[in-house]
Amino acid sequence: MKKSTDKETIDGFGMKKVNDVIELMRHERYHFKPVRRVYIPKNDGTKRPLGIPSFDDIIVQEVSQSILEAIYEPRFSKNSHSFRPNKSCHTALKQVKREWTGVKWVIEGDIKGFYHNIDHGTLINILNEQIHDGRFLELIRRMLKAGYMDEWDYRQTYSGTPQGGILSPIMANIYLNKLDEFVEQVLIPKYETNKKKRKMNPEYNKVNRQMIELKRKINTLEIDDINRNSMIDQYKVLDMEKRNHKVLDEMDSEFVRVKYVRYADDFIIGVIGSKELTEQIKQEVAEFLATKLKLTLNEEKTLVTNFKKPVMFLGYEIYIQDANTYLAKRGNGRISRAVNGIPRLMVPKGLISKKLEKYIRNGKAVHRRDLTNLDIAEIISIYATEVRGLYNYYRMADNVANQMNRFKHYHRTSLAKTIAVKMRISVAQVRKKYEVDGTIGIIIKREPPKKDLIYKYFNDGFPKNDLVENANQKDDLFPNLNRYSGRNGIAKPTT
Repeated sequence: MKKSTDKETIDGFGMKKVNDVIELMRHERYHFKPVRRVYIPKNDGTKRPLGIPSFDDIIVQEVSQSILEAIYEPRFSKNSHSFRPNKSCHTALKQVKREWTGVKWVIEGDIKGFYHNIDHGTLINILNEQIHDGRFLELIRRMLKAGYMDEWDYRQTYSGTPQGGILSPIMANIYLNKLDEFVEQVLIPKYETNKKKRKMNPEYNKVNRQMIELKRKINTLEIDDINRNSMIDQYKVLDMEKRNHKVLDEMDSEFVRVKYVRYADDFIIGVIGSKELTEQIKQEVAEFLATKLKLTLNEEKTLVTNFKKPVMFLGYEIYIQDANTYLAKRGNGRISRAVNGIPRLMVPKGLISKKLEKYIRNGKAVHRRDLTNLDIAEIISIYATEVRGLYNYYRMADNVANQMNRFKHYHRTSLAKTIAVKMRISVAQVRKKYEVDGTIGIIIKREPPKKDLIYKYFNDGFPKNDLVENANQKDDLFPNLNRYSGRNGIAKPTT
């Protein structure tokens, strides 16, 4: 465990330390220490700052988080999904898929440097609306002002929440809950109409009336078989034409709906209405953030996008497929619309190629030199964790099977080559020697009554799965394919 600025770790933790902290808090003498700033690698090769608080501060923050969660969790919006019990990226995506049918325009919200620009005074004022204990608010204020040490050089904090702080996620939610309330209590009532559904599409109605009249003539006994067959052919042509028209009028200006989903500082607003209305909503959101929360909406990145084009949200591409051009034959032989303006979730174009960069060279899978000093079981476990993590995150995508099978093809070959280099044998020998349940694996024999240890590469397939009712905060993590280092001694190399 990395040490904080007071150079203490969890070693020696006990009730005495807890009681000492409680005593300081009771007499309002507890002061947070500056967090130690370190930098950790990101997937794109850059580094992001992370704060390491002292162990005493962790205890105080844990208690404070429990208090804040008890107060605010019942008040948070159903449209807020980050760092909350039974909420995750997947519940946010599922809400879009379930509730955004028919959305025409999407605002892709981007707040400039949100976590660095949270205004301390505004945050304390927001907390003061629900919390009337001055001692607790002073404790929060001291935490915000504690500062940080960068290369042991002290820096004061004037805005933002501590990087890596336990309280940072819930305080960010408390801060942006004001945005949730603005959208839900001001914008949606202001712009949504009371009309329950769109009016009928005139073109659809026109063709439908022609079909009704033609059907009446077909059922007339006076016409001969030749004319009847001709009318039946006309009826079939009209039926196909009708299927190419939407039943409801998408341009019905009297039918307006506004949808909203937020995950941390990423939010999207969907509008069933005009582009002009969507631009107006975007402007009002920008004004609210600036005047009430002292935040800036990034105009260059906050786009208004037609939902027929892909929108990026939480690592997925999301768009609505036009029902006009997507017909399918059902089991009964009838042709009908396969989609009806329902959002599709997709693994983004180019993502798998990017994820495969360290496993491929010149179009062929290669071994990973950085893993060849590890045990066979460790190597297999790392590869299995990587493919499982990527699949688990993108399991809701319509194209997950196709994309993950491509990833697995190169990824599994890279695993075989890594073991081959380590053991100085051929890939064919690896696949023959290290085979468990039809995939690359190893069984570590142990003396009874202990059970043998089995390590094997992921081999369960990649079915689409959007059953996320019991989501938890582990789902909040994007798949992390960063370089592994260190050993855990799972098993000795097998010769």
